[in-house]
Amino acid sequence: MRKILLGFIRVICVMAVLGIGAVIALDQYYQHVFPTFVVMNGVYCTGMTVRNATEVLNSSYDLHSDRITVRMLDGEIYEMPLDEYGVTISYQPAVAEYMEQCKSRPFQWVKDCLNSWLNWSPPYIYDFQEKTVYPTYYCDTAVMAAKLEDAAWLNVNLYNTENTVSIVRSAAAGYILVDETKDLLSKEDAVELICRKIVNHLTKMSQNPYESILIDLSTGAYKETCYKNAPYTDEMKDTLAKWEGVSDFQNFHMIYQFGDCEEVIDANVVADWMTLDADGNIVFDENNLPVLDETMIAEYVAYLSTTYNTVGIERKFKATRGDIVTVSGGGYGNEIDEKAEYEFLSNAFRSRESGTRTPQYKSEAWAKGTDDIGDTYIEVDMGSQHMYYYVDGELVIDTPVVTGNTSRRWGTPARVCFVYFKQKNRVLRGANYATPVKYWMAVDGHIGIHDATWRKDFGGEIYKTNGSHGCINTPLETMTELYDMVELGTPVIMFY
Repeated sequence: MRKILLGFIRVICVMAVLGIGAVIALDQYYQHVFPTFVVMNGVYCTGMTVRNATEVLNSSYDLHSDRITVRMLDGEIYEMPLDEYGVTISYQPAVAEYMEQCKSRPFQWVKDCLNSWLNWSPPYIYDFQEKTVYPTYYCDTAVMAAKLEDAAWLNVNLYNTENTVSIVRSAAAGYILVDETKDLLSKEDAVELICRKIVNHLTKMSQNPYESILIDLSTGAYKETCYKNAPYTDEMKDTLAKWEGVSDFQNFHMIYQFGDCEEVIDANVVADWMTLDADGNIVFDENNLPVLDETMIAEYVAYLSTTYNTVGIERKFKATRGDIVTVSGGGYGNEIDEKAEYEFLSNAFRSRESGTRTPQYKSEAWAKGTDDIGDTYIEVDMGSQHMYYYVDGELVIDTPVVTGNTSRRWGTPARVCFVYFKQKNRVLRGANYATPVKYWMAVDGHIGIHDATWRKDFGGEIYKTNGSHGCINTPLETMTELYDMVELGTPVIMFY
């Protein structure tokens, strides 16, 4: 019995020695690899060396998503992916540091295993040691600087002593001053500043998650460092003096009103009023003021007349019968007094009298603008032998009439005219007639609208063989009403 007991004790001792030896051997092993249950950044690292873990973590990191942003003076913002600008990362320092922490706790892995085994029960969750580590950034400033040197956004508006000041004609704002000497980018200084800021920022990131920064070159000390002004030469100073004269010349604003339409005289318009030499350059006087070309003011007034004069023009008119008719000729319309308007505009420009202007007219229509008929007018539809009178767009009189006898070539002409004279109890006289009428409204030369008591019938096709000498014959009861309603100047549209 004693021998058995001694043998058992020997076995126990041997097993203990072997177990202790195994534990010591494993602990020595774990001095070079990560112990059990170690997870870094979601990667199971047990049994990995520092090198192995570093390689796995490095390959899982997306350096392209780490970006630095730069704002230029014009407000544009540009992003710099770090992997394209000479920046690399490595987890080696952080992984090595954590390995040292693990080695500083000998046999900790034994405790972790015992705890896991003692608590091993469904759902069999191991007590993993979760660890978050951050990479160290390494900057190759030579690569970074070279990349920035070639960046398109750092090669715009560069500092250059050959830049100048010039007066140029713009598309919509008259002459403008283009000063190429202001806020020029010093690329060398900008590259140096950006590189320095990136390196300083990234060196602080090894113990922290990555944070992007904005390097703003548009304000403060950064702007003073990266942007410079080129000095003015004597020639530039002379251009600046001339620009003051150009700016004063263009300081004029007048609005011409034509009904619902308007013409604005601003810097873009008066820029054309400067005298130019054979090469298209502005001619200045001894005081550096542009010389006025008065013919251009006359040309502008002629433009207003061409655009807004309506006497005799071809008009599109919607007839009461529903279709669109074209009517041209006649004395109705607006006609600008070009001489009077030229004198006004010349004087106003010289004295810089801005404001709103209704031009002076030789003749004025019922309304201004391109639609000068308005919504109060007399419509004579000679095709249907009907006359209509509209007031403010509302039809108030609708009557049959008889117009000029077409078989005898006395047909009433198609044109746009107006009521320019009214008279009661007038005798109409011609080569072989003298006819008294109670109401007479002259609209175009000897043609007028009047009553015709000698007629029993109106409308139809009477005008073709038994029409008037050219006037618009109207029933007396209608003419009595119409005469009192119609004002002088009322448009009359006559068409077939």
